[in-house]
Amino acid sequence: MQTPGIFDRSAALYKIGDYITWGWNYTNLLGTPTAVDVLISCSTASETWTLTSNMTFKKSVAYTWDSSVQETSVESPLPVAMYTLIIKDSDAAISDVPDAGYLGTFSSFTFGLYTPQPYVPFPEWRCDACNAALSKFDHQVLGFAITMGLVTVLSFTWFVSGLDLN
Repeated sequence: MQTPGIFDRSAALYKIGDYITWGWNYTNLLGTPTAVDVLISCSTASETWTLTSNMTFKKSVAYTWDSSVQETSVESPLPVAMYTLIIKDSDAAISDVPDAGYLGTFSSFTFGLYTPQPYVPFPEWRCDACNAALSKFDHQVLGFAITMGLVTVLSFTWFVSGLDLN
């Protein structure tokens, strides 16, 4: 992978519906495949989408994917999740082990897809999860902690004063 680099520290995030461009090159191949398949796989959805099949083999590739095609798919739309880019020889299965010098399956690049939320002006924004009130469970935990603290102080005081260690 050249674009984006597979060793970049930040995760690649793309908006569903945008054009996404990846670039890669092939090195140290003794035998070239007749064609290449590009797929994406989502383990969360247990689904694999074919972006292109039988793509002409070139040493250096810049592939642009229109993610709106899968976004509008009725059968299997793209979920908001992490994905793995898979590049493989069209004549081989994903799990096939290649002979030395031949193209193997590349699946080392992961990326995320998301759908943007509509804009909300700040004065109208409300945080659903931001509540300062304690829940019933929090009240019980706090009451238990205070009770145990008092029992500890009182029992230690009784122990020290009961043994006349003043």
